[in-house]
Amino acid sequence: MVGFGEQLRSARESNGLTQKALAEQLYVTRQTVSRWECSERYPDIITLKKISEILSVSLDDLLSGKEMTNVVEKNPVVENKTINAITSVLYALIAMSVFMKIALDMGLLYIHANERFGGYFPLSVELERIILLIVFSYGIYSAVKDTLTPKRIGIILLIFFGAHLLLDGGIRLYSRIPYYSQMLNHAMDPGGEKYGVVSNNPGSYYIVIIRNVFKIVWTTIIPCALGAIASLGFFIRDGKRKLWVNMLTIASGLIILDTVLRFIKGFRMEKFYTINNSIATYDHAIVNTNDFVADFLLGIALSVLIIYQTFTLYRKRRTAMDLVNEP
Repeated sequence: MVGFGEQLRSARESNGLTQKALAEQLYVTRQTVSRWECSERYPDIITLKKISEILSVSLDDLLSGKEMTNVVEKNPVVENKTINAITSVLYALIAMSVFMKIALDMGLLYIHANERFGGYFPLSVELERIILLIVFSYGIYSAVKDTLTPKRIGIILLIFFGAHLLLDGGIRLYSRIPYYSQMLNHAMDPGGEKYGVVSNNPGSYYIVIIRNVFKIVWTTIIPCALGAIASLGFFIRDGKRKLWVNMLTIASGLIILDTVLRFIKGFRMEKFYTINNSIATYDHAIVNTNDFVADFLLGIALSVLIIYQTFTLYRKRRTAMDLVNEP
């Protein structure tokens, strides 16, 4: 079967057009048309319709059903130059936010001020940030090179959700097991209040534990599990079901909600420390302010990016399916 590149070249030559002449009518470069004819890239669906009209040839003659799928799966998800530039900026914003957090932690460790500003920094947290910095730097590179295909986006999101699930949610939950055990051991201790609850009321301890576990589950484990599964099914394995879109939307929505709540809590803490006259607590407030502002930017930018890319790819796949099924 003759491929798209050969069909395009044949139709162009039949109409007496050079690559440059066709490119001018499509508002692209001659090199772009050359890549199409060499089957290195495919034009987007809107451009395909314009080519069909200019060359007076049907889409069925230009593309097979499999090639129509390749138009979506082999091309970048975002093909508009302006929006792709915005996507690059968002990836850069995410990478910069993560880098700021790593640099701040390393700076405090270097000057031996980590204990003054909140204690040690868990290795799992720093490892997660390094992974995120690498993967989103790769996202910037792919966006700038205009090669951010669905599979590449899926790999980026799968690593993000997986790292956050294991290194943040999983380890954070596991590390609190000894703490919860101590709480239960003191449940019947008659020595007044411990852990913020009345010690002669064991039910209060269970409520505190359940509340803390539930918070970790709904803010980290659920959205990350949904996001990882949906990223694999939707972006990497070319799933077309609306279920994947809904799962990614829910995961992103939970991340936004958690980000906003953390920002509000951090802002209130910053005001408290600012009012306090202690130099140590004021310096602590400055560090916390930088930290929760970076978290806020990271969470919002990433969630907006996930939702936009998900719905853009879903619309492109639906349009491709409609074109293939046209009589």
